[in-house]
Amino acid sequence: MRYSKILLGLVISFFTGAGCNLLHIPVPSPPVLSGAFLVFTMSLGYWLVDRYTQAQEAKHKALCGGHALDDKKGT
Repeated sequence: MRYSKILLGLVISFFTGAGCNLLHIPVPSPPVLSGAFLVFTMSLGYWLVDRYTQAQEAKHKALCGGHALDDKKGT
């Protein structure tokens, strides 16, 4: 698990909020606790599903056509 990404995200969001307050510009998030909780739970859900899907084997990998740039035909 990459705790460094989580920590970096928290530090960046803290300084973004502090900077918005100091510069008197609107904060790019809901200004109420329920809105902040909504953003937190959406981020938590995204993170948990990402961890779950990374732990699973790709079941339909054979059906994936791949990227168009990976096609070596004609070269």
